[in-house]
Amino acid sequence: MTIGSKEGPPAPWPDIHKTVLSTLDALASSTGWIPTAATVGIEPVFERVLQQVCQPQGVTPEAYIDLITRDAGMRRDVQRRLARLMENPALVTMRREAQRREAEHQLHVLHYVLSGQQPPEWVLSTIDEEQQQQLQDAAESGEERDPVLLPRVQRALQKLATDPTKYGQCEDCGNAILLERLQLVPWAECCAACQRKREGVPDVEPEPQVAVTYF
Repeated sequence: MTIGSKEGPPAPWPDIHKTVLSTLDALASSTGWIPTAATVGIEPVFERVLQQVCQPQGVTPEAYIDLITRDAGMRRDVQRRLARLMENPALVTMRREAQRREAEHQLHVLHYVLSGQQPPEWVLSTIDEEQQQQLQDAAESGEERDPVLLPRVQRALQKLATDPTKYGQCEDCGNAILLERLQLVPWAECCAACQRKREGVPDVEPEPQVAVTYF
């Protein structure tokens, strides 16, 4: 573990840890970090905090990560603050808006393959010629046609077109569908728990949600 020069004193880890926590607390009341977290995740924001705190002390961010990885209490301190940042309403809203745009693109592409109907020009403009040809071949072959999936995709596109706020909201319980689920299943009508109920599958205890798995 890097703690500075070999001849120097050990790094003041308690002070470094306290400064990391206070810096993360300060971020919670600011907004400048939100666009970065919304587009590329919280990890780059956390990395920048560590660089700002660790470098003046002559230690590396990797050394701090190694330290808190081995110390459950310190790790928990950091994870709680990162989770608080991830729950910031402005960030959640921005992430959902970005997910809606990405989902609309994915759904239009999938609809093209399933139905053979050309997607809007703005969708095609983001796809290179080789990919466009592959999609056209798949659409024309009809091999991917799915009479069950197609109406679900169409329903999701209809929501996005008429009332985007309804997209990503569970039709049964009314709660927001997890972004991770929408990324995998952009046509999802329900949260995972309500979907299991629809399918008659026994519910299971949810896995612990760890907002950040950086360390």
